[in-house]
Amino acid sequence: MLNLESAMLNALLDRYERSRGFKENRSQQRRIQLRMYVDGKTDFPAYDIEDSSARTAINEAAKKLAEQGVIELEWMHGQEGHILRRIALRPQALADAYHRGGRKPLADTAGQLAQRLRQVQQASSAPWARRYLQEELDFLEKNRRPRAAFPAEAAEQKDWLAVLEMLGTRAPEPPLLERVFSLRCLGNSKAFEKYHRARLLGVLRKALPLDTEEMNEEELLRQSGLEKYPEWFSFCGAVRLTWPDGKALDIAPLGDGVQISAVDASQVQISFAPQVCCLLFVENKANYFDTIRKHPSPERVVVFHGGCYSPQRGRFFQQLCRAAGPQVQLLHWGDIDCGGFQMDSRLRREIDPRIRPWRMDVEQFRAHQGQAEPFSEAYAAKLEPLLQDPWLQDSREVIQYMLRYHLRLEQEALLEG
Repeated sequence: MLNLESAMLNALLDRYERSRGFKENRSQQRRIQLRMYVDGKTDFPAYDIEDSSARTAINEAAKKLAEQGVIELEWMHGQEGHILRRIALRPQALADAYHRGGRKPLADTAGQLAQRLRQVQQASSAPWARRYLQEELDFLEKNRRPRAAFPAEAAEQKDWLAVLEMLGTRAPEPPLLERVFSLRCLGNSKAFEKYHRARLLGVLRKALPLDTEEMNEEELLRQSGLEKYPEWFSFCGAVRLTWPDGKALDIAPLGDGVQISAVDASQVQISFAPQVCCLLFVENKANYFDTIRKHPSPERVVVFHGGCYSPQRGRFFQQLCRAAGPQVQLLHWGDIDCGGFQMDSRLRREIDPRIRPWRMDVEQFRAHQGQAEPFSEAYAAKLEPLLQDPWLQDSREVIQYMLRYHLRLEQEALLEG
């Protein structure tokens, strides 16, 4: 009986907490009610008028709540005492309904949650975390309830906020392995992946100050300081790597270059051979290998860029540019599309302002236009603002050409057969 009473009260309280009166924090004037059986429809599926035992049990539970002044009953005409038409929550019995239903008022838990959200936001130094937390706070204060995607259970809310707090307050470098982070933050090496990874990916895709549309999950997570496995960097050319203990490696004889871990990259000193006059960043791996295998040059160092780079990959790019010195030309070769030019702009802003686009001009586009792909108006709306980007003024002509013909060209179109 108690379970039936609690179930009816919780169904009524769910409806109350979704009402406009609750959202606007007004004293409840309209009755909060449930259809029990109206024209063959019900808001309480357990109330089956064909099942006499279930119907009778629910009727008795409803009568008891009515006798205690918590709800009001409306019976079907001619079926008084047998078939309920509606039940309604009495506004003056709201606090009693919460107590009998065994739940905390959402208004109270929302206030406590808002306080915790503010604490985490104030402690956070990560822009993406602060932005997301502010959006949650704005919704919570306006609606007196969290957004639907926010964890509903108190224990899951606690863990989710612990995830945000730890990621928001630690530097993204050096990154933590996901399992290590999960163990430190949640006390279980698999809890993050099982309960919070997908949610964090959704937050990062919306809250990062980057175009994340084409970023994969690993790239997204690395922006927050997490990684599934350690990151490796590929490059090729007349480069010498020297470790703090004096050990050194000359990679010039290696035709396919080397891969170096992010940890090693942070420890080595990089120096270029005197004849090197060009440092080239290549977006796609196929073009990277095509370049170093078919067009090897002792005067050029080639680096696999790999798309939207992580903080530690960006640090490695800065190392390379410093090692190159002022006399070496810095070039970036990427797709002739929105993402490629956004990368070009980011490299100049964050890595080195001397970087220039290579093979990303109108002449290259025209030469390979037969392999170009059409794009939509929505894509054009993303591309057009790049005309005003101060870092892309030398690419305005090709961007205008793309907009005129609604075409984009992937870097792989320039591969040699």
